[in-house]
Amino acid sequence: MTRKTPAETRARLIQAAIDILVEKGAAYLTLDAVAHTARVSKGGLLHHFPTKEALLHGIDDQATQLWTERLASELAQEPEGRAGRWSRAYIRATFDPLPEEARILQALTRIIGVYPDLIQRWRSTYAQTSASLIDDGLPPGRSATIQVACDGMWLGEMVGLPLISDSQRAAVRADLLRLTYDV
Repeated sequence: MTRKTPAETRARLIQAAIDILVEKGAAYLTLDAVAHTARVSKGGLLHHFPTKEALLHGIDDQATQLWTERLASELAQEPEGRAGRWSRAYIRATFDPLPEEARILQALTRIIGVYPDLIQRWRSTYAQTSASLIDDGLPPGRSATIQVACDGMWLGEMVGLPLISDSQRAAVRADLLRLTYDV
């Protein structure tokens, strides 16, 4: 039997919690259920996450890390000093999420209502991103319009609202990107 590293065990526990949240809801998220789903002893779970709140913070940390890395990856594709750089990266990161990003956001929607202090952590990340978007070289109203459209898109998807069809989604994405070039 191969021994798992602490990071692998921690990742399995977080993934098990995400699976439970997405498939069953917050009411079914117990430490026992997470340990069972991850096939880790409860003592092993408690070693990594001594409380349910610590586990929820682990999910939130992973979501924040995924978003930060995704935005940085998109930003790296944009030339420095070009107007609209941040907005284009934000649009692509919002409209082209990886499957694990979408799933973890679904999990977060199921716990934010029950554990509202988690939203405070997102506010900090969001405030940093918003400041970069505002100082993007685009007219302030345009940057705000792009941000609000993107935020509406991912928040709607996060809570499972079918806002628009796939073809409309592609058209909105293209229009938003066009707005970043028409300075």
